[in-house]
Amino acid sequence: MKKLVSLALCLSLSLFAVARAMKPAQILAVVAKSDQKKSAGKKADGKTLLDDANKALAAMIKAARADNGLDPKTPKNKPFWKSTQLIAKNLKMAKTGLSAKSNDFFKGVTGARQAEEQMKVDWELTDSKNKEVTENGKKLGHAIALLRTDFSKEAARKKAGGELTAKEKADFDKIKAQQKGLLAKIAKLEAGAKKDKALEKGLREMKKQAEHIVKEPVTLDAYIATLYLLDGQIGLIRGYEYYVDKSWRGDYLVLVDWVHTYETSYDEWESSVSYDWALVDTSVDIYEDIAISESVSEEEINSEEAYAEHESFDMSEAEEQEVAAEEDTDEEVASSDGDSMEDASDDEGEDGSDADSGNDAGDDNGGDDDGGNDNSGDDDGGGDDGGD
Repeated sequence: MKKLVSLALCLSLSLFAVARAMKPAQILAVVAKSDQKKSAGKKADGKTLLDDANKALAAMIKAARADNGLDPKTPKNKPFWKSTQLIAKNLKMAKTGLSAKSNDFFKGVTGARQAEEQMKVDWELTDSKNKEVTENGKKLGHAIALLRTDFSKEAARKKAGGELTAKEKADFDKIKAQQKGLLAKIAKLEAGAKKDKALEKGLREMKKQAEHIVKEPVTLDAYIATLYLLDGQIGLIRGYEYYVDKSWRGDYLVLVDWVHTYETSYDEWESSVSYDWALVDTSVDIYEDIAISESVSEEEINSEEAYAEHESFDMSEAEEQEVAAEEDTDEEVASSDGDSMEDASDDEGEDGSDADSGNDAGDDNGGDDDGGNDNSGDDDGGGDDGGD
């Protein structure tokens, strides 16, 4: 009964407000799978989901631009706009890649997923209560997550099933070794973050994810779940960079350097795996609320995305220091209360066991569930812009 209650709570979670307190392998797979089960037969293929993501992004940007409190010239708002810009650029790459049936589709979706996770972290800095932005952001997160896990090379590999190949085992071992190294770096940073509650919270979340990956069994399900989980970890690392004070920013950059190292090896993996493009035309179950409530024309979509893509949101060193200093004393950032992009019910996810998490994350495409879907995400294109 307890497990059923925990799963029911997951139904209410949005990908934009991802359950960071949950066991990591549950974060995307269980949330998306559970929502699909309540979606009453609504379906969409890859192109439709990409269109939905672009509509939600345009609606979110439109609402943010109309809010004087989210003025992109204000330093504390710039991180949010920079990560929004990354999403726009990566979705454009995905659209181009889908038309050309090239790897840019996967790179764009992966990049958008990571940038979306980064945006959730950066949003806390704005102190905004704008519900239009958060609601459209939730729909954006749903669409990107489904694209990432139903129309990715990982999803195709999972559907094929079987045991891990020798190369996959070696890659998994490498990831686990990297996570052990990351834990050592995080431990060093935690000592310096004692007076910074928000950053301390972020490091704790990264640590949870790393510890989970290190303990994962060497199975196909766990391997694919880990590749998805790394999307969120990378987004956290990039997002929390804006919280770091100048005095130890150099220490934090070792985490950012790790992101680049991982991305290089991930690119090699992705380039070596083939994909049956007919899978993109396969319809999958979608979320009940993925469509935005307002009407957004094609012209508006192009206009809002062009704004996000081409406007400059660069920060000076002085502005970065100002934002980090403000964040140190910002109780809302530290507590994530009120109109945060995280749900108050997220902590309930702690009831899930590690074993259950791993199984949930791995069952989606195996045909055991209603939608046959698996959910999570990663970055590629444009990542350098997001954290520097």
